[in-house]
Amino acid sequence: MEEEHNNKGLGLAFMGIVLLMFVLPSIALLSMDNTWERFVIKYGSPIATDCWENSKHERVCRDENNCRFGRLFCINEVYRWRAK
Repeated sequence: MEEEHNNKGLGLAFMGIVLLMFVLPSIALLSMDNTWERFVIKYGSPIATDCWENSKHERVCRDENNCRFGRLFCINEVYRWRAK
């Protein structure tokens, strides 16, 4: 009679692989030179600001936006490919 497969430890092994193959190398690469600082300036500061650019490079602010999902699809046509 065949035994069932045991999947104990699969989640731990998967998370270990993700950590070793993606997270740690990313942290190592970002810590070289001033890459981490540039990353935070480029991607971290727009989260905290009240204004940003939409896909048409127009300035959009929190209190006057017509965005569909958070900061996404902030133009009247909703999708960029429908805009003229």
